[in-house]
Amino acid sequence: MEIKRNFEMLVAINRRYIIRQSAPGRQIACAECGEPMLTTEQAANTFGIKQRRIFQIIETKAAHFTETEADAVMICITSLKRILGSKENLTPANRRR
Repeated sequence: MEIKRNFEMLVAINRRYIIRQSAPGRQIACAECGEPMLTTEQAANTFGIKQRRIFQIIETKAAHFTETEADAVMICITSLKRILGSKENLTPANRRR
């Protein structure tokens, strides 16, 4: 008589995303509108786009941005949201304005 053995394996995967922000005292406010600013990396993660797209927006000067003393590029959340929410695409023709 042959004995058969069955094994079941259950794998559970939990993912936790942690978004770290600057300390409240170090948060930078936009000089033009006073809204909070994020680094390009934080903005890319928040909006689900690539950093390259954010730098394209910065090059067109369509959104408010600044550079910190540590050479980090910061971009205004509100102006970036306005650009990404608009239906107008930033094509090369629009960049020449």
